[in-house]
Amino acid sequence: MKRKRKKSNENRGAPRSLVINRIEKVSKEAFRQYFSEITELIGHSPGIYALYDDTDLYYVGKSTELRKRVKHHLRDRHLASWTHFSLYLVRRAEHIGEIESLLVRIANPKGNRVIPKGKSSGPLLRQLKALVKQKQREEFLELFAGGKAKQRISERQHSRHQKHLKGLVSKRAKLYKTYNGKEYTATLTPSGSIIMDGNKYTSPSAAAKAILKRPANGWAFWFIKDLNGDWVKLKQYRE
Repeated sequence: MKRKRKKSNENRGAPRSLVINRIEKVSKEAFRQYFSEITELIGHSPGIYALYDDTDLYYVGKSTELRKRVKHHLRDRHLASWTHFSLYLVRRAEHIGEIESLLVRIANPKGNRVIPKGKSSGPLLRQLKALVKQKQREEFLELFAGGKAKQRISERQHSRHQKHLKGLVSKRAKLYKTYNGKEYTATLTPSGSIIMDGNKYTSPSAAAKAILKRPANGWAFWFIKDLNGDWVKLKQYRE
């Protein structure tokens, strides 16, 4: 008798994935000949599509109804420029503009005439510069300063790894959790407060306790988006 494999609890309660399905590297002729079958599969789903010239990415676009948008490219100025396509069905239509903008800025496909505007610098880059500057100063002091300077460096490094919420984020960030089939959200502020349902909490465990009605490890309970936009546990984000 086979044992049932237990599902991992590590990511239980994490948000559902953004991309719900995909069709990749299908020929243009298949789209022409089997449009009705593809239509049946993807329905009226919103999402992102990519057009390829053989193996080279030629164009990236978005649409609230993918089937119609790709069919349009069978007769517009792009017709002779692509041979294959990929479709990525997205759970919510409001995300597709941001995803398209990101992909075009990264890949710069030659078929996309308009490159989305955006500054290459911002708060995150300024924070990185400050961290690099701080690290270089610490390295310099370690090389040329005495014992007291090294002690100060050690104290600062220790403080950065303490389990404090203050300064963990530079601007308000969303916390997320699903529990017993219900979705819970809270807001983490740069000052270290967690705001949920109009109440303010000074620790993630206190906010988690308000939901569970029992003591809990809030660092393992809550999820937050990391720098890559992926949902991770708060304890992973802190590390």
